[in-house]
Amino acid sequence: MTLSYTLRLLCVLTLAIGLVLAASQITLALAARWILGALDATTARWRERILYLLQIGPALIAIFIAGALCLPSWLHGETNRESESVSTLCLLVAALIALWFASTLFRGLALALRTRRYARACRRSGQLLFPAGDIPVLAVSDPGLPVGLIGFLRPLILVSSGLLDASCSIPLAAFDLALAHERSHARHRDNWKLLTLAFLPRLHPRLPGGDPFRQPWQNAADWAADDDAVRGDPNRSFLLADALVLAARAANASTARATYICTALTSAGADLAVRVHRLIHPQPSARTTAPSLLVALAAFALLAAAALCTLSPWIYNLSEHLLHLGAA
Repeated sequence: MTLSYTLRLLCVLTLAIGLVLAASQITLALAARWILGALDATTARWRERILYLLQIGPALIAIFIAGALCLPSWLHGETNRESESVSTLCLLVAALIALWFASTLFRGLALALRTRRYARACRRSGQLLFPAGDIPVLAVSDPGLPVGLIGFLRPLILVSSGLLDASCSIPLAAFDLALAHERSHARHRDNWKLLTLAFLPRLHPRLPGGDPFRQPWQNAADWAADDDAVRGDPNRSFLLADALVLAARAANASTARATYICTALTSAGADLAVRVHRLIHPQPSARTTAPSLLVALAAFALLAAAALCTLSPWIYNLSEHLLHLGAA
């Protein structure tokens, strides 16, 4: 098929971003066990930050390579401004990558719009319990969300009205700690992080590199919010553990599934057991080895970038090979 100069450039950039993104995700997945093991010695907050960076890192690397290396190399090396034949295999791969990006963008936009609509509906129909600093606390009728933070620019803390019934009888002190947990999520912009992750193209979970850090990151974000709420106080730890169990029971009473971005107080059953164990049996303060791990990752990234820059004279030739991939 014959493509114009502009379409060939778009095809090259699409291929560069997609292939580098997939290769980076697969590489990180192969190293996931070592990375997660190295993070065991860090605090929950450092673990959360690094796991988030590892998830957005492949996309940043792919955009950097496409914009800083492939684009200048192509603009400098390609002298044919007329239409040129491109192989069918190259077009097929580029179309699959574009479809991958488009489907991810559509899902992310749909999720963001559903979140915005739900937050607005809660503001209209929810009962204001009391302001929690800059974040209002509303009682809503949704039983699938015992306690959770929703929204981005103007977040809300939502509390299921069922959790406030006499049958649940959640202690006021435990309820305050549940709110402190959600305030920690708001303070560290965890809903914004979830939003950015929703727009990141990912390989299918069944494929190598699919999604090795998403659940560990969510666990670490919950652990860090727990630690922020209890502040090392054993009594507060027991109260928050009690709140987690009561909220989990209220959530299990419903089969409702959240279809919006929200940092809820409770997690899946296995993760909840780990959280309760951490609260009841606190471990000694973790060694903050995360900075050294970050330095190692940054050094590796710089070395990789330097190696790519040394290969820049051949990037245009590689782009041409990609455009004529499989051609006779």
